[in-house]
Amino acid sequence: MGWRILERFSSELRSRFIEKDYLKVGDGFPWPTFSFFGVAGRIAIQKKSGCCFSERIHKPLVMWKSTLFLTGGFMLSACSEDSSENEKVGGDDIREESGAGVLVVEEADLGFLDLSGDQKLIGPLADAYRRLDPAEDGWETETFSENVASQLNLLAGELKKIGALEGLSDKSIATLGALVTSDFQSGMLRPRVNEVLKSEGLRVNRFDGSFPPLTGVKGEVNRGQNGFVFALEQLLEEGGLGAVTHAKFKVSHVELTDKRASTRVLVQLDGPSASPSGITQVNTTWNCSWNSKDADQPLLSSVQVLAYEEVVKDGRTLFSEMTNAVVGGLDSFRKQFSYGVDHWRLRIPAHLGVAVTGHHGLAVGDVNGDGLEDVYLCAEAGLPNRLLIQEKNGQFSDATKQSGADWLDTSASALILDLDNDGDQDLVVGLAWFVVLMENDGSGRFTERSISESKGQILSMAAADYDQDGDLDIFTCGYQGDGKDLRQGALAMPIPFHDANNGGANTLLRNQGGWKFEDQTERSGLGENNQRFSFSAVWEDYDNDGDSDLYVANDFGRNNLYQNNNGIFTDVAALAGVEDKAAGMSVAWSDVNQDGYMDLYISNMFSNAGNRVTYQNQFKIGDQPGDTAAFQRFARGNTMFQNLGNGQFVDISEPAGVTMARWAWGSVFADFNNDSLDDIIVANGFITSTDSGDL
Repeated sequence: MGWRILERFSSELRSRFIEKDYLKVGDGFPWPTFSFFGVAGRIAIQKKSGCCFSERIHKPLVMWKSTLFLTGGFMLSACSEDSSENEKVGGDDIREESGAGVLVVEEADLGFLDLSGDQKLIGPLADAYRRLDPAEDGWETETFSENVASQLNLLAGELKKIGALEGLSDKSIATLGALVTSDFQSGMLRPRVNEVLKSEGLRVNRFDGSFPPLTGVKGEVNRGQNGFVFALEQLLEEGGLGAVTHAKFKVSHVELTDKRASTRVLVQLDGPSASPSGITQVNTTWNCSWNSKDADQPLLSSVQVLAYEEVVKDGRTLFSEMTNAVVGGLDSFRKQFSYGVDHWRLRIPAHLGVAVTGHHGLAVGDVNGDGLEDVYLCAEAGLPNRLLIQEKNGQFSDATKQSGADWLDTSASALILDLDNDGDQDLVVGLAWFVVLMENDGSGRFTERSISESKGQILSMAAADYDQDGDLDIFTCGYQGDGKDLRQGALAMPIPFHDANNGGANTLLRNQGGWKFEDQTERSGLGENNQRFSFSAVWEDYDNDGDSDLYVANDFGRNNLYQNNNGIFTDVAALAGVEDKAAGMSVAWSDVNQDGYMDLYISNMFSNAGNRVTYQNQFKIGDQPGDTAAFQRFARGNTMFQNLGNGQFVDISEPAGVTMARWAWGSVFADFNNDSLDDIIVANGFITSTDSGDL
């Protein structure tokens, strides 16, 4: 079917666009490449500014193949060597998209396509979800979880209608009462708490665990439908919520037996504080029992509070959104960066390497020597990386074109640092499977000085003077394997999923001076355990011996801790107890307990679905002992390791309360409240969708 459509595309487009020089065939277009992508009813025709002929796409990196993707509809792309960036094709049915060099032919032009009957085109993730029916697959626990989630969504909806001070309407009371059994019982939903943090503008209270599970406000149990309503009112009033703006319930564990149906539920409520003015967020965990495991609308029979925390912020602003103020006036922001990955992956040919995950990076540094920090932003393949220069008024100007660093290749990482020790900040850019090193002339104009091939698709880089010779060396994290065999931006195929060792190799580039860099990966010992899917690496002297050691966070399995001994590395992760077999995505170091040794925090993936499914009896039946535990650990979330100072670390994640950070891509330590203790900020999220699922 696909090639018949392609043939008809080609005929139609030749007749319409060849005279406009948007499409060349044969000798004039040496790589006739067509890719079907995006949404049915749209054709995108890419011009010079976003195609292979751009001078900013480095020739060795371009991997042109005849490709056909039937993932989400279709997209035919074609590049022209001669077409002007501002050239337009006539006709009301054609428009330029976002001013970014992409033309879109609207649905009216596609009448020659017949996608009727069973010829359905689906989105990248839609097929997987369509084929998953827990009721048909024998996953009773997941069917029950979905039914429970529907009931909890009703609860969330009612909570968002009420305020503790105004009380509940008769209609809300009736709706809430219908969610529980007549013999329902619970204790206080807002238990006694201790103040664990008080700083300027912020206060945190936590459950002290000092009351029996089902003890009510005056020692009695809250019973029945009225008791449930009373317990909710007590939670809102004593928790300090004047109203509920957001209410979220996530089922993280399911237990079904002949006599028992229970779930662990993560609850988050937030809204304006009752008094004083400000904002309150309640984070609590409930153990919920239900009346039936078979009912489509199960009813709550009891609620027990397992954990409770409330965060109260006064009316003062801790952080302000400044994006529009500092970059909102830039064409590059409005036409490029204001759109997300979902927008661009429907408009850029898939073979250029548009990453579904949208994993891209930035670098900060003073590139023009004016004492102000500038920003270099990596972008999707087919879109230019951007250099933004900070002005004295706090706004930014776009200096991309004059910088010489407007690369169009897929790019997920960059570094701004002084590589030649001349006092100005040079630039390192990771482009797919290549490292480009660029010299700064002191004014923010860069010249390409060295290109090195990486052993894996680069997702991040880290620099340090590992050999202590006075200049900075570069370490690259290689996620995917050999670029000759893999499409840029493709998702990984780990084997096995929970402990993969078939990823791309990392690379150590030693700075020899004079802009010469030598691959020292194997000679330095960093070739050991070097086939993981590496996301991130950070240098740090964890053993206090005066040189830089290296921790590498790997997706789909165990991480690496390379101890540096006079420029030779040994992977001691297993010996030190920090392999952390999970979905490693980032790493951060800090002396959390201020004992003089650097502690370790790793961003992983927390999965509600994973925490439910991996604890069921039918999960991975027949697998080797320990595999199930490995998958359970995989879904647990982030990890905090305390450095004991003797080469060993201990996992303190759960007592520290840092595991649940959702799908965590990155983290950093910083003292936000100036109390001399490092706090943690975690960036999280996944593919934009109307349904967040169980992430």
